[in-house]
Amino acid sequence: MKELTPRQAEILRQVTRLYIATGRPVGSKSLRRECGFSVSASTIRSELARLEEMGYLDHPHTSAGRVPTDHGYRFYVDSSGAGEGRRARCEIEPQALGDEIGDAIRYAAALLARTTGFLAMVSSPEQGDITIRHVEVLQLQPDLVTVVVITGSGGVARKLFVFDEPVDPGLVNWARGYLNDAVTGLYLGSRLLRLRLAEADLGPREREFIDAISPALLESPAGQGENLVMEGAPALLARLEAENGFRARDLVEMLERQDELLAILRSALVEYRVYLRIGSELPAAAMQRCSLVAANYGLAHRNLGTVGVLGPRRMDYPAVIGSVEATARCLSEFIEEIY
Repeated sequence: MKELTPRQAEILRQVTRLYIATGRPVGSKSLRRECGFSVSASTIRSELARLEEMGYLDHPHTSAGRVPTDHGYRFYVDSSGAGEGRRARCEIEPQALGDEIGDAIRYAAALLARTTGFLAMVSSPEQGDITIRHVEVLQLQPDLVTVVVITGSGGVARKLFVFDEPVDPGLVNWARGYLNDAVTGLYLGSRLLRLRLAEADLGPREREFIDAISPALLESPAGQGENLVMEGAPALLARLEAENGFRARDLVEMLERQDELLAILRSALVEYRVYLRIGSELPAAAMQRCSLVAANYGLAHRNLGTVGVLGPRRMDYPAVIGSVEATARCLSEFIEEIY
């Protein structure tokens, strides 16, 4: 597209800002009054017409004002710093996340949906490889032991065990080394894993302790088979149904096809910054009345999943981006702590 003049760029930013705030098409008089432009209303009308010709604004038939197109929203986000978001504080309380990544993902999605008022989506780490990569056995208190299992795909599960009496720290250290030697590379919950633990030649004390903590190895991680958690669909549909020409049924059917949604979210895994797609930039036609904001979470050396919000194109981009980034950051910190 042709490069905008400084005045055209500022007019476009202000039209988009006002439309996002009010939901009403923006005319030259309100633009001059609200934004303090020193030029005449007729000059602003001329610039609005030019911006419409260039594809940045649209002119609804029922109003004399203009609204931004997808190109207009994109210019607003890219040129005003809206894509940087606000450095939102993470609202997730660590104790609310539970002990398993599946619980943490469900809680994070529900909170993000409430915070933004739109559809929140969180993809789980891929569970295709659930071989055991590493086992940690940690003594948190004399009678409290946690077992952390890290799978070949980067998935993490933690299970707590409370004993009737204090556990010998030497026994805990022995179990860590023994399990990493005995079960690394085996599949969680597999028959071979059960046989390996059952047939091991152990003393009575060691046998009793391994039997007590073996459920951490014999059960699949929480969230196994749950690839995508979604919260807040009714709020998004209610917002979109207020827009003329929106077919809610198309989006509902799209949301039921989780494989397609996951494919879109996975495309965000290769990006280091916020993934933002506006309207026609989204590959699925049913989503093109929406914008998608997403960010990755995981470990420092590997992205494990994506946090996303699907909302109307008319959204407070800095606020939504800040909330998505904060949620992704909290999940990453949770996983780092377990890891």
